[in-house]
Amino acid sequence: MNFRPYALALCAATTLLACGDDPLPTPDGVRSPPRACPPGPDVCSCADEGPPDFSREEAGMTTETSDEAQRQALVRTNHWRTAAGLLPIHANAQLEQAAVAHSRFMANNPSSCYPGAHFENAGTCMGYTGRSPGDRITAAGYRASLAGEVINWEATPQRAIDGWIWTVYHRTPFQDPSYTEVGFGAVRTARMNNTMEFARAQGQPPQAMADPSVFPPPGTELVPTGFQGNLEGPTPPVPLTTRRWPSGQVVSVMFPTTAFTLTTHKLYDGMCREVVHSTFRAANAPEVADSMPDPNNRNPRFVFLYADSRLQGNTRHTVELRGTLSGALWSRVWAFTTSP
Repeated sequence: MNFRPYALALCAATTLLACGDDPLPTPDGVRSPPRACPPGPDVCSCADEGPPDFSREEAGMTTETSDEAQRQALVRTNHWRTAAGLLPIHANAQLEQAAVAHSRFMANNPSSCYPGAHFENAGTCMGYTGRSPGDRITAAGYRASLAGEVINWEATPQRAIDGWIWTVYHRTPFQDPSYTEVGFGAVRTARMNNTMEFARAQGQPPQAMADPSVFPPPGTELVPTGFQGNLEGPTPPVPLTTRRWPSGQVVSVMFPTTAFTLTTHKLYDGMCREVVHSTFRAANAPEVADSMPDPNNRNPRFVFLYADSRLQGNTRHTVELRGTLSGALWSRVWAFTTSP
């Protein structure tokens, strides 16, 4: 089983280099390509403004044993996942069992029993089901070819999902079609202990993905203006010019294949002025111009950037990406609006 967990408080996520290439259907059964937008002074005015399509947020299948929190978490996961152009992900009872078990372990034991949040100590600790996330998933009866785990302590399922979405590494499994099933578990003590397991079973293909997935989805409103990267574990690379947090909110793209290049990446403010930003790729990623390798990014198809300072509030921002995909020219220009 492929499992490469990140350490620390907020999360861990694992990625895989596999992906399908079947077209994603739209409601009429025909996939519409993203709008072409030529470079130049009018690039902001022709950006894709959405709105994001949240109509498939309830398309994920629950299990017979899914409780209300697990149903809410699945809906919120697919709220973002499908709006970003991916197919819905489905709940799995064994993954739910593993997630609940780890949340209960955190709720019933001191933090010394789960160093780094993702690893359980046996001995006198109550409810031990396996040292690593992969061990716990296997103990629940799931046979995975790929698995990942995220953890946080937000008060509700919706806030838990959003807490992961507005980060770098915690966002990755939500935007990765390599995962096909998920399990959420929440156990309350003085705080809520939330665990989500992402996985794909042995012999199961990854989800289809035709076009690169971008985030925030075109037309998203109330996007947080900043990202406090020092609160994520592991800590993403600090913005290159300011060398401090917060940065602007994370913008990311997941490509369907490693056969891509990214020759242009620009971020614009409400007056279509370029915003200074930092761009990061996996160390083994294809060519990404003016970017830095990030040793914590294990997925060569995942590229992220953020403004070096907090974004202006209540402002339409535009992202311009250009390069090649499978040898053909590719571009994506879209807009989102920040919260007040």
